[in-house]
Amino acid sequence: MPSKKSGPARRQPGRPTVGQLLSEEMLERVARRFRVLGVPSRLRILGALMDGPLSMAELEEATGLEQSNLSRQVTELERAGCAARQRHGRFVEVEIADPTLAALCELVCGALEQGAARPRVASRM
Repeated sequence: MPSKKSGPARRQPGRPTVGQLLSEEMLERVARRFRVLGVPSRLRILGALMDGPLSMAELEEATGLEQSNLSRQVTELERAGCAARQRHGRFVEVEIADPTLAALCELVCGALEQGAARPRVASRM
């Protein structure tokens, strides 16, 4: 029985690429989303929210971010459609607004963990 290789995924012949499937506008939206997710403090916030909504105070404690920075980063996540705030009297609760983020994080983290388990090959410049 042949063993399955766990290398990079290969595109099937005749299957369109992502660039061919998406319009220029959609490609720009995807790029914006990845730029927003490219900030470690924002990923820390999303990681803390994976188990459910948290108040800003709970989120501050969970992430170790200062309140002003936390608020700024949550605002950026909100603008990108990744997080949402709900006001409950004097308290503000933050939650993940896009449920696909959990699957994306699991996919990326899983791939990185697998890569960390494999020996690194020195790159040539």
